[in-house]
Amino acid sequence: MRIHRIYCKSVSETNSVFKIDQAQSLHLTKVLRLAVNDEVEVFDGHGSSAICKILESNRSSASLQRVSDIKIDEPPTNRLGFILPFIKKENFHFMIQKLCEIGATEFIFYKPDLIDQSIAKKDLSKIYSKSEEVIISACKQCGTNFLPITSFVSSLSDATKKLDQSTTYVFDVEANDNFDVSLVESNNIFVITGAESGFSESEINHMYEKDFSFKLLSKNILRAETAPLVIASLFQNHFDKI
Repeated sequence: MRIHRIYCKSVSETNSVFKIDQAQSLHLTKVLRLAVNDEVEVFDGHGSSAICKILESNRSSASLQRVSDIKIDEPPTNRLGFILPFIKKENFHFMIQKLCEIGATEFIFYKPDLIDQSIAKKDLSKIYSKSEEVIISACKQCGTNFLPITSFVSSLSDATKKLDQSTTYVFDVEANDNFDVSLVESNNIFVITGAESGFSESEINHMYEKDFSFKLLSKNILRAETAPLVIASLFQNHFDKI
């Protein structure tokens, strides 16, 4: 039987007894229905995990004791990052959840010029904050002990300022070159995708100035939340991670 997993940064610290926050405590008691003396795997989001025993638990707090050695995983050898637009909230969180399961290592979220009107006037920081919960939940489910790095910027141009020496691909329905993953040589990849209405002319011009590689993913027009999932799957299959 697979042991349940929760997230807490304290699991890899010096003290073998530690508390978990309210959100994880609620998940432990209400969702997983675990009780005192039950064991759970706890990961810290930076590659470490351990088996822990529940010492006390309620919906607002819980104390755990580490009962195994700390296991330290090697960090991913392949970097697969995404520069993603804010789209409709439900679709946005679904996209992030699935990208975490597939193995994305980094997210930079930006407010697109052609933002969907359903969220144009919403507080994007709240949507971003919720995405952190989605990421933790996805990592608990899929078994990775590394939380993807995330950041939130106000525009696509600000997002590209965060890029380093990664190979960057822009996927656009008006691109001329078909994407062939077999030609990819780098293991340090960043992917840029657009919103439901695509990229604005200003965003396109900016990315051409950056000399990014523009690619066409499919003859079919994929939804804003679907395209990144297909792209991630292609790259991870290329990296022999799927």
